[in-house]
Amino acid sequence: MDMSVQEFMNSINNKSTKKGYRFGLNKFVKWYGKSADEILRLRKEDLTQRSGENLIDYKNRAVRFQKEIEKYHSYLLESGYSINSARNLTLGIRQLFRFYQMPITTRIGSDVSRTVQTSRNFPLTIEHVRKMFKVANLKERVIMSLAVDLGLRISDFLSIKKTDLPDLDGEAPLAFDLLTQKEKITAKCFLSQESVDLLKTYLPTIQKKKNNVFLFASNGRAHVSDESVGKMLKKLAAKAQINLNGKSLTFHCFRKMFLSASIDSGVGLTAGKLMCGKAVRQSDSTYLTVVKLKEKFIQLKKFLSINEEVKIETEKIETFEKTINYLQEQLTSQKIVSEAVAKKNLELESRMEELTKGHLSLQESVDKMMETFDSSFKDLVKVSIKTISDVEKKEK
Repeated sequence: MDMSVQEFMNSINNKSTKKGYRFGLNKFVKWYGKSADEILRLRKEDLTQRSGENLIDYKNRAVRFQKEIEKYHSYLLESGYSINSARNLTLGIRQLFRFYQMPITTRIGSDVSRTVQTSRNFPLTIEHVRKMFKVANLKERVIMSLAVDLGLRISDFLSIKKTDLPDLDGEAPLAFDLLTQKEKITAKCFLSQESVDLLKTYLPTIQKKKNNVFLFASNGRAHVSDESVGKMLKKLAAKAQINLNGKSLTFHCFRKMFLSASIDSGVGLTAGKLMCGKAVRQSDSTYLTVVKLKEKFIQLKKFLSINEEVKIETEKIETFEKTINYLQEQLTSQKIVSEAVAKKNLELESRMEELTKGHLSLQESVDKMMETFDSSFKDLVKVSIKTISDVEKKEK
């Protein structure tokens, strides 16, 4: 079987990954003192047992490059490379062997695979983005605005095609899906109104590049490189007089800011991951529909609005909405009280009518009694007068 480094490189689709592997592989070749093709041939021979060779000698030869890669890793550390950089620089030779089904087995406890968490990335905030936005040109503003909205990896971001965009005449935020390259996960993306407005201005300026399908096209048929985006960010930071304090400002800082804001805004890490194309458990994603994600994106943009005027206007609208809601609550309360008072009045009126009717009935009874009394009294008087008259007649 013919083996070549070029065939291995052609198998790698991600440009950033390819660049990293090539750099590390070239460094290993220079350190080892043999060409990559010679190294491949040696690795193949090491894994082929020779005639009459005992098993011990064969196994010792088979682990030769495991030991050589460990020596190379130690050399990198001694040369001043960090633990993470030293590991990354061994990936080229290790992946080359793996590609040709001759993988290296790393010893348990080996430093080759060891990594440490670093804090070299600049802690980007929306305030920093606003400062860079003020000194940026149209294309740079579009890149930053979309970076804030989407939170994608740079490989996925630069791969966005003009045809991937939703209809910009719809009502923002506009939803659209993007399939990520690394994890093959669909990112549930949204475009804010400020990004939509910028795109409407930007798209006519790239119409002359009809043969290039990418939103951020290079002079050829590819998209701009991640290196050029990195240089753009550093230039804008310097122009905006942002002190990086020795930290590294990269496109990945936007992704970190997006996920951090997802937590700080109350949107939640799961929703943030779904929107920026990061893996989540299936059980967590089931309950987050596009409608709910849209609501969460609107909430997130309250923390990640580049245009301060838009942010102020949003705050005014929110205050106005809160006032309206308060007045509506007060009106509802007053309505409930009014209805209760009206009901009570009706009850009192009904009671008064009953009492009035009762009063009339009592009055009628009293009148009848008075009539009976008057009649009886008159009859009694008549009888008394007659009786007295009869007595007087008898005495005479």
